[in-house]
Amino acid sequence: MTDKSIGKYISILSRQAQIYINRELKVYDITSSEYIFLINVPDYGDINQKQICDEFSIDQAMATRSMKSLEKKGLVHREKNPSDKRAYMISLTEKGKKIKPIIIEKLDNWTKLIAGDMSEADFNTVLETLKYFSENAVKEVQNDPNE
Repeated sequence: MTDKSIGKYISILSRQAQIYINRELKVYDITSSEYIFLINVPDYGDINQKQICDEFSIDQAMATRSMKSLEKKGLVHREKNPSDKRAYMISLTEKGKKIKPIIIEKLDNWTKLIAGDMSEADFNTVLETLKYFSENAVKEVQNDPNE
């Protein structure tokens, strides 16, 4: 890989973020594959598991494993969607509501750590660029002519 490989640096950031999240959330028995679901369930009300998967381009099977684990840990409640028996509606338990802000704080801290002394303007430029890259990546994968 060359130094101009965007994938190389995104891969490094992703792996280091997983290590950091696993380390910081170990005491709460939450993993880097679970937290994304927990922080995206509304504090009150519920959300369809598929909505989270679609928003973050997450595999349904992985989501189901993570949700079952979070349910077993008492952080979320899963209930069959009355309008689609194949789908689940997810809501936070009281325990989940208490831990969610802690996770968000850890994620904010990670962002501050990796941004270092970067200016807010530069940070916003990087963020917008990453959003742009992500949107293009999702479009490309969704338009796979081999499927």
